Amino acid sequence: MHADRQMHEASLRQLRSLLEAQTRLRKAAEAMAEEARRELERVAEALCPEEVDRLRLSSASGLAVLSPRQIADLVIRQAARRRPSGAERGLEARVADLEDRLRAALARATQAEAEVAALRARSAPDGPSPPSSDEHRRALVQRAANLLTRAGYDVERTPAPVPLPDGTAFQPDLMLREGDRRVPVEVEDLTRPPEEREARWEACYRIAQGDLRFVAPDPRTLDRVRSEVFFWLGPRPFFLRMTHLSCGRGLRGEAVWLVRREAR
Repeated sequence: MHADRQMHEASLRQLRSLLEAQTRLRKAAEAMAEEARRELERVAEALCPEEVDRLRLSSASGLAVLSPRQIADLVIRQAARRRPSGAERGLEARVADLEDRLRAALARATQAEAEVAALRARSAPDGPSPPSSDEHRRALVQRAANLLTRAGYDVERTPAPVPLPDGTAFQPDLMLREGDRRVPVEVEDLTRPPEEREARWEACYRIAQGDLRFVAPDPRTLDRVRSEVFFWLGPRPFFLRMTHLSCGRGLRGEAVWLVRREAR
């Protein structure tokens, strides 16, 4: 038990280091890109003010509607239409320098992602996932059960395995009792491999004859789950209900489901 706690604490320290490194690298790259963009906009104001004014007439955002690459192209096109003075040649050189700095910022951001990935790989355990990952998942399932119970549903928190036509047994995360029907609920955090996820969804689809219920931990995960499930369903008929743990708070009955779709 003591060894497990030490392993868990070491994993937490590695995760904190990972997040701190990611934040530092990302902020540095973003600051570099923002500074280069501001200077590039000043060059555009000086070298081609007419084009900048036209942009402002068409949009209150002005140069903000253009990407750094588009601003650089605008400056280069305007400079090519006339013989540049010494000052303008200096501005063109400045544009080239700013483009180089923007590319460097992008490269630094890419390096940041690579270093984060390396840190993540080093922090991953060599053996199986520590018990805390299972505990985290169990906690998510219980939070989903609490959410649906507060919404007025009759929830089986530890449902019995359901036999499938192929002779295997499926263990739902949760089960709703609706009259004489039992509908499985998937608490989907996308941590399972894609093949396992889809096999579980297929089992839920068969058990409830196309009636699918999902609870995700947060809005971003819900968006990903929705996209994956719609793609997986294809042209089949379905009755789909989805929510996430914070959205459904205080809602009852059908209102607890943020996503409600049907196809017959």
